[in-house]
Amino acid sequence: MKVDYLKLMEERSSIKAYTNKNIPKKDLEYILECARLSPSSLGLEPWKFLVFQSQEKKEELSKITYNQAHVAECSAVIVIVSRADFANYFKEKIQSKKLSEEVYNKVITTYTPFVENMSLEEKFIYAKEQSYIALANILNAAHSLNLGSCAIGGFNKDQINEYLKLDTNKERVSVLVTLGYANTDAKSHKVRFNFEEVIEFKD
Repeated sequence: MKVDYLKLMEERSSIKAYTNKNIPKKDLEYILECARLSPSSLGLEPWKFLVFQSQEKKEELSKITYNQAHVAECSAVIVIVSRADFANYFKEKIQSKKLSEEVYNKVITTYTPFVENMSLEEKFIYAKEQSYIALANILNAAHSLNLGSCAIGGFNKDQINEYLKLDTNKERVSVLVTLGYANTDAKSHKVRFNFEEVIEFKD
């Protein structure tokens, strides 16, 4: 059956109030698989996905996200972690694509300076940009299963990295996502700029 992607986009909204119903394991794994398969620049996949479902952990994360109640109320929280160590596995990832020797050498020659010459902060900016591609797939995959979701960008960055015991020279939290069954009274009206306001054809 064809999925009407535009309809999914029209109907989805951020959910900030959830019921206490748990997400089936197969649905959570489906969402995470959609995240795992997300595209990324050079196929480097500079991310990890940490999943929290216990009430204790969700309440602790809620405090770190400035006491946002829906972080504690949701069924699961996915923490997307950005990786800055992609230069270490860059050549291995390219090699795994099984390119011809000519194409492989061209890619390595072209992109090795780009990957290796970034500062640590530039690497994290690059990785965070990629992580938002996976974020979008998590949000839309959840909605395709009639689940609510909300991206959380407001949190104490130092505190959450410390809470997760991350080596911040290699990994840092990029964004969180809450998942669960929406409290139907909490859905908001979707508001977007008109098509003509944000899109220009330049040909």
